[in-house]
Amino acid sequence: MSGSDEIVAVLAALDEGPHETFADVGGGALDLAIAVAQRWGSSIDLIDISRNGGFEVERSDWVARYLRALSDAEVGLDSVRVVARAEDIRPVDMIANLNRFGDGAKIAHLTPVLDRAFHADSRMVSDIRKGSGAFPFLRERGECEVISRRDDAGTIRSRVLFWPDAPAPPLGGVAADWAVIARRLAGSDGFYRESAEHSFLFIPRDKTLIVTFDNLDIAMGKREDRRPWGFGFVEKQGWSMLGVMANGWTWYRDSWVIAEFQRLADEGFFKRFDRVVFYGASMGGYAAAAFAAFCPGADVVAISPQSTLDKTAVPWETRYKVAWGRDFSGPCGDAAEASKTAARVVILYDPYEPLDRGHAERFCSSNVQHLRAPLLGHRLGSSLGQMGLLSPIILEALSGQLDPVSFYKRLRARHGFPRYQKELFRRALARSRPGLARKVGRWVLKRGDNSFIRQGMVSLIQGKD
Repeated sequence: MSGSDEIVAVLAALDEGPHETFADVGGGALDLAIAVAQRWGSSIDLIDISRNGGFEVERSDWVARYLRALSDAEVGLDSVRVVARAEDIRPVDMIANLNRFGDGAKIAHLTPVLDRAFHADSRMVSDIRKGSGAFPFLRERGECEVISRRDDAGTIRSRVLFWPDAPAPPLGGVAADWAVIARRLAGSDGFYRESAEHSFLFIPRDKTLIVTFDNLDIAMGKREDRRPWGFGFVEKQGWSMLGVMANGWTWYRDSWVIAEFQRLADEGFFKRFDRVVFYGASMGGYAAAAFAAFCPGADVVAISPQSTLDKTAVPWETRYKVAWGRDFSGPCGDAAEASKTAARVVILYDPYEPLDRGHAERFCSSNVQHLRAPLLGHRLGSSLGQMGLLSPIILEALSGQLDPVSFYKRLRARHGFPRYQKELFRRALARSRPGLARKVGRWVLKRGDNSFIRQGMVSLIQGKD
């Protein structure tokens, strides 16, 4: 595979997003940095770390060359940071570790980056030399998907896409910073309560209450306003908000969280509102469905939720190893059961993601409405957001106005979405139907460019399928 082909393959692997921030660990990914900056306008962090995992006292020689190359490629240097201390590593969307740790250097020396640069949606492209021990090291922390392999004079190297099972809880004073922000947002009429792993922020407005579930690392490390998910969106509607934040990937399985919801229910908190909606995605989707049990008659809107991580109930769930030791047998442990008292449970998911489909099918009560979004992936919210559909769909869902007709009418926009096009093309090839793949490819390329499909069509024409 040529260098340009490898860039195309990596961009295709990263195409689901998000794409706002990119970091190069050690300077081995200049071409990729230029490509993501030109394609998505991503900011670039250059992490100047030595091969033994330390940070250089003086700037490494490669940094100056790298900056000149970015400037020559007309990448604005005002969006480039040189990171020379571990404490300056920030959570980013995309990370490149090429010809570095796991290839020319020990993978364990990547630990400072793994600890600080990952948020819940981060992805890392990494080179791994066979026999380096990098595969087991990374698979203890997440999942790896091989993008390509090459044989360099008998040495097998794989280029992989890595994503974490669970980023570490925010480091340093992030949780304390959040407490200051949250108390200010709550004001005198709301409240803020916290434990070591979780917090509750209530902001009163009108008689509609939206209960959201979010990750502290994303709110504080990725969002410029450092607010819970949907804060501005909910505020614009004039709705009240109860934001439940997790400091790590906990699935909210904490006796403190359960006790807080029980206390709110006992005090009649939820009865103050004419309408209550529990909302979340993935881990937050699990929590939205599970804790709606404390407010019978509420609505639930969950994107790609897990129903439980109890191995006796879902032995086929192989993700999220970090939470396997959590107790899902207690109150609200099984969200599919706990949500039966809700007025309506709306589940949005990709039926072609087998594990997501398995969880969605466990929500089978008469109050459940399944809305399928084929080939848009587990990170369905990100895909809908990139298509401009997330806000209108969620607004209708939270308002109780979302119905299958309007949802599927909006979802027609996916036909022009690169990820959807790529998945159609890939699945045609995987099913040994090159003729169908060519039809898909011609249809897509007639209407615009898709680098993954364009390269795939070249391979088909050359008879490499």
